Amino acid sequence: MFEMETVLVSIAIVFFPLLLLCLRWVNDRWHLVRAGNESDGGKMPPGSMGWPVIGELLDFLWCFKFTRRPDDFIAKRKARYGDTGVYRTHLFGYPTIVTSSPELNKRVLGSLTEEGYFSTGWPSTQLLGSSAVVSVDGSAHKRLRRHLMEAFNSPKALRALLATAQPMFISTFEDWVSKKRIVAYEETKAVMFRNICDMLVSFKSKTLLDSMEVLYRGLMAGLRSMTINIPGTAFHHALKCRKKLTDILLEEVRERNEKGSQKQDFLQILIDSTDENGQKMSETQVVENIVSLILGGYESTSNVLTWALFYLAKYPEVLEKLKHETSLIAAKTSGDGFLTMEDIRAMEYTPKVADELIRLANISPFIFRRVAKDNVVVNGYKFPKNWKVIIWIRSIHVDSTYYQDPLAFNPDRWGESKPKVGTYTVFGHGPRYCPGNNFARLTVIMFLYHVCLNYRWELLNPDSGMAFQPHPKPRDGAQMYFSRAM
Repeated sequence: MFEMETVLVSIAIVFFPLLLLCLRWVNDRWHLVRAGNESDGGKMPPGSMGWPVIGELLDFLWCFKFTRRPDDFIAKRKARYGDTGVYRTHLFGYPTIVTSSPELNKRVLGSLTEEGYFSTGWPSTQLLGSSAVVSVDGSAHKRLRRHLMEAFNSPKALRALLATAQPMFISTFEDWVSKKRIVAYEETKAVMFRNICDMLVSFKSKTLLDSMEVLYRGLMAGLRSMTINIPGTAFHHALKCRKKLTDILLEEVRERNEKGSQKQDFLQILIDSTDENGQKMSETQVVENIVSLILGGYESTSNVLTWALFYLAKYPEVLEKLKHETSLIAAKTSGDGFLTMEDIRAMEYTPKVADELIRLANISPFIFRRVAKDNVVVNGYKFPKNWKVIIWIRSIHVDSTYYQDPLAFNPDRWGESKPKVGTYTVFGHGPRYCPGNNFARLTVIMFLYHVCLNYRWELLNPDSGMAFQPHPKPRDGAQMYFSRAM
């Protein structure tokens, strides 16, 4: 009996790994057959489709969540298949092509998207709506983007940001002083949500904003989840959150239309905007775009502000240089102590700090696209229609090929020389380049100025390490003591 058990165990030890390898091989071949025959000289990129159903998601989670070494995901594929900059895989429920070189990323995000070979690949239109700027293509996207670019970058909008954000930052810092001990990750999210809602829809009620922020957090969790709409899933909860947010914003739009009231915010700009035929946007289009703009505006920028406090506490030499410039600017500001656009243009070091923070704290490690046409071949590799494309930008932002000592916080790297094209894509590239990039950068600069001018802080756990799921942040949320400077 004992000998029989030994034989069975031995057989299992030999054949079980072979069975697993067979499953991976069959799964890989099945996806390649479905992708169709090679055409126009294109061949499928190197890689593996992983396990049936889950693909290579376990390896992704291993790198991002458990070992907290997210750059290993691309590094392992480079080591295994060569530094081609393009690999096939299966992630988040879809067969996927990953691009990870500056040249390929630039082409996919730029000319190939402009020419219609690639379309939007994320997020789900169920969550943000089919008419939101992140969802539409072609002429509809160009029209919406034109409105947003004009709205975000007009002198009027920038002056409004200066007037709204600065007193809000100062009152927030005073609140932090009274608390003495804060979790920066939570506090910066709260202040940025208030700021973005004030700028976009003129909402100021703390009760309303608190309830909306909870709904937006639920919506964001759903955007990062599998699109499984059954009770208990993050996606199902996100759909419910989106419905409630839509109702809140739709009520505001209808109230303005019925009363004929005019407010100085982005919602009003969208309500009043017309296309080349003089047609206004529908209520649904207005609301869906405001939902996506609030979502895109507050979380990404708040993450940069958290890292600003973290890195400046860890790099006192950078903080001292920043304080020196801040004091020089403060000596020239107007009586209310608020920055003007002229003050900001006079800064030299602060914008470098902002650019370095945005590089290291970039909330999204990758950008999604979808292959929209048949027979798409790029650099000799086939991109099958309807496959997802992940443009992996994080690996470039922390690659020593393009940035010396890339994980070090070094604002001085932003000197006279400009980054190589395709190596700084924190706001995307091409026709879908983030229209609010100047807004975000200006917000970071204002935050840096006021926090360095009158306050000081100290990390409770300076060696807490980093978490990378769902995006990079200090593991303890950057807990710190916060006080007024003496």
